[in-house]
Amino acid sequence: MKHFFNPELQAPNVLKVPVDVEIVRELLPWWEGSRRGLHTRSPEWQSDVKWVSAGTKRDFDRFRIIFDRLRIASYVEPYLDLDRDVRLYSGFFVSRSRCTEPNFHLDWRDTNNEAFTLLTPLTENSAGFGLLYKKDDGTIGEYEYKLGEALIIGDSFIHSTKPGASAEPVVLLSFTFGSDRMEHWPSIARTAARQGILVCRPDGIFEQVPRRKRARATLGKIARALGLRRPSGPAY
Repeated sequence: MKHFFNPELQAPNVLKVPVDVEIVRELLPWWEGSRRGLHTRSPEWQSDVKWVSAGTKRDFDRFRIIFDRLRIASYVEPYLDLDRDVRLYSGFFVSRSRCTEPNFHLDWRDTNNEAFTLLTPLTENSAGFGLLYKKDDGTIGEYEYKLGEALIIGDSFIHSTKPGASAEPVVLLSFTFGSDRMEHWPSIARTAARQGILVCRPDGIFEQVPRRKRARATLGKIARALGLRRPSGPAY
């Protein structure tokens, strides 16, 4: 098994790693400027959280360049089944200014740590608006996001946005990444292929959500907001 335990956080399959804050913040002008072409998705949580991801290969490459320069792959290579290199599946901005209730969820389930999520703050206002998680003994722990530090999440790490509010949106940079072997894609895709409209598979081929499927998802969200359909569970 490739699972591991973090004794500091007292939780499975989670790492705290340093990142170069100056490289991370090179993306700040993109966030603060025109985000035309990026795709925004809002899960049905008790929060205004938004996942803002690449809608084109050109925008994907802007995330990929930062991912490579941060050398994120080096932290997870020991846990992955690889042919050649760690594959970036998606890059995101994660924005939120309000959360009224926790929504505990898993990013990855039954992938045997063949995929991971990274979260690190892009803006300076993340203090007090961090992350809750379940420790191995069942109690709730808290993690505060810090500039220059990232959390890397694998299988079975149960977590939620910490309830709170901010006058200005707190923005995180996020990546999903993992194995470059297609045999692991069916389990990885349950998360990675549902978070945006463009995803890079382990073999390097891009998949794009068809417009028809996007339209159905939008109509379903409107129907649920009007109380016409039962809300679905967490997306991951």
